[in-house]
Amino acid sequence: MCEQRKIDFYPTKELFQSVRNDTELFEIFKKDKEQNIMVKNINEFLNRFLHGYFSDYIKELEGYSSHISKVLREFRIKEDTISDIINSMLDKVVFENNSKSTKKGNKSSIERRFFKTTNKYNTLDIVENIDSKYLIQNTYLSEFICKMLRSYFAKPLYRREQIIFSDEYSTISESCQKNCIRFRYTYDNKTYTVMPYKIFTGKEQMFNYVFCYGLDEDDKLRNYSFRLSRMTGIQKSYSSIPYPSDIEDKFILTSKLGASYAINDELEETCVILSPAGTLSFKHIYFGRPKVDRKEITPSGNYKYYFTCSTEQLYRYFRRFNPGEAIIEYPTTLRDKIIDFHIKSLKGYENFENYKH
Repeated sequence: MCEQRKIDFYPTKELFQSVRNDTELFEIFKKDKEQNIMVKNINEFLNRFLHGYFSDYIKELEGYSSHISKVLREFRIKEDTISDIINSMLDKVVFENNSKSTKKGNKSSIERRFFKTTNKYNTLDIVENIDSKYLIQNTYLSEFICKMLRSYFAKPLYRREQIIFSDEYSTISESCQKNCIRFRYTYDNKTYTVMPYKIFTGKEQMFNYVFCYGLDEDDKLRNYSFRLSRMTGIQKSYSSIPYPSDIEDKFILTSKLGASYAINDELEETCVILSPAGTLSFKHIYFGRPKVDRKEITPSGNYKYYFTCSTEQLYRYFRRFNPGEAIIEYPTTLRDKIIDFHIKSLKGYENFENYKH
């Protein structure tokens, strides 16, 4: 038996664009090589997709079929026609969007695509299982995969992330509040050994985050919040770190104020002065936006916004604003940090010639 198999399938352009989008959102890229930088690894994504979703999808199909069958029997539909009606309902109602283009004869909206199965995710076994058990008369593997993709994309983003990173999600879930895990975090390319506490979603309901506790570089206990899709090579260490008494309080604050920014120290109030243009930017820059405690208008027509959250979150958020739109009034440590960021950026441009060589 061959270890790989090339799988042809024919999604609509819209469906395959969704595949591209999720591949990029979950940062599934090939290794950079010469001029090829951040190339989306569609093959990796589709293998992860089959591996992480096939079993749940079959259960979903069986659930639909069971429910439709129950309704049909209530109307005393003949047993020998129930199966055909169920298949027609699944095709024309549940998965209607995927068949619209082909049934209207719009061949230009269909694209021939392919991927190769990999041993890493046992996708050859999955494909052969589909071939032998789940392809009904007059249906094809391509059609099955496209319907499966439609079902996947009907789910919210955080649930799709759990599917694509199902192995990582499972290992972390099994380890929560039991034992440490070790992994490399792609955001900073550092290796961490931490005790996972809970997996949760941010207020934007986009991504999954893992709230953890571990030792920092100075061997001090510290809270962390890691995005699921950026945790690679996860291994159980079977050691443990006792949780501090305030871990649940810190978790609640982190999940409430900013999923990406684990709360460690006591929170202090921050005041940021926004110009009228700054208030517009505050409305438009959604991701990572801090929760406002209150705001006041100043005599000059600017606004004072008050926050009580992670200073790291405020630092990363407000440094994205245009010059003059946001000024930190206090604490001075945060103001100085943002000033230092802009000074270093300016020096980078002043030394532009040095970067060219």
